[in-house]
Amino acid sequence: MKTLTAIEQFSAWSTGWKNERKRKGTDPAKILALWRQPTPRGWEREIWKGTLGYRKRTDDKGERCIEKELFDGRPKVLIFPNEETNSECRVESIYHNMPLANQRGGQVIADAFGVLKIDKCTRPLMIEVKVTANDPWFALVENLQQIRLARACARKIQEFVLKSSKERVARGVWGLILAPESYYTKHAASLEKCRILLDALKQSSRARVAFGHSDYLADDQIKIIAHNWLAKP
Repeated sequence: MKTLTAIEQFSAWSTGWKNERKRKGTDPAKILALWRQPTPRGWEREIWKGTLGYRKRTDDKGERCIEKELFDGRPKVLIFPNEETNSECRVESIYHNMPLANQRGGQVIADAFGVLKIDKCTRPLMIEVKVTANDPWFALVENLQQIRLARACARKIQEFVLKSSKERVARGVWGLILAPESYYTKHAASLEKCRILLDALKQSSRARVAFGHSDYLADDQIKIIAHNWLAKP
C-alpha cells in the first residue's frame, strides 16, 4: 500500500510535465531536464485489463474517428520524408486508452498503445492523437511523459505485449503523435519548435518520437512529417 508521501511525489512529478506542456516551446532544456529526472516509486500499474483493440462505443467524431481507423485491425505502413513507402516499417495497434499509473492523482493515459516494426526491430509504441486540441508542442511533451513512464516499467510492458500479441519486443519504448494535416498547418510555428526539441533529444537522450498525418489511415498509411527515429530524419 502506497504512503501519502509516495502519492504526493508522483503527483508532483506529473504536474511538472503538465506545466511544461503549456510553455509553447520556450525552453527545450527544461524538457531535457524533466526527461532525466528519476520517476518516483510505487506508481507502477501491474496489469492492464480490458478488451484489446478499440474499446469505445461512442460516436465517431474528432479524435475518436482517428483512433477507430487506427484500430481497424490492419497494420499501418509508414511513409518517411523523401523516401518511398516501405512495407517493412509499420505500426500495429494493440490497446486503446492505456493508463500507465495505478492511481488517479497525476494519472497518465496514452490514447493508444501498439508496436512499431522498423529497422528489423519490434518495439513498444505510445501513441497520442490530436485533432483540434492544444498544439504539437503540448502533444510532444505529453507523449514524452507517457514514454518515460512506459520505460520505467519496461519489463511489464514487454510481458503485456507478449501476452496480448504473442510478440517479443525490445525494451526501448518510442512515441508517435497522429493528427490531420490541417492541425500541423495551423500550428506550423509550434511544429518547428518541436523539430528543434526532437533534435536535442536525439543528441542527448534515447527519447524517440515522430509526428505523422492521420489523413491516410483509411488507406493503411501514416505519413511521417517530423521525427528523430532514424539516422537521417
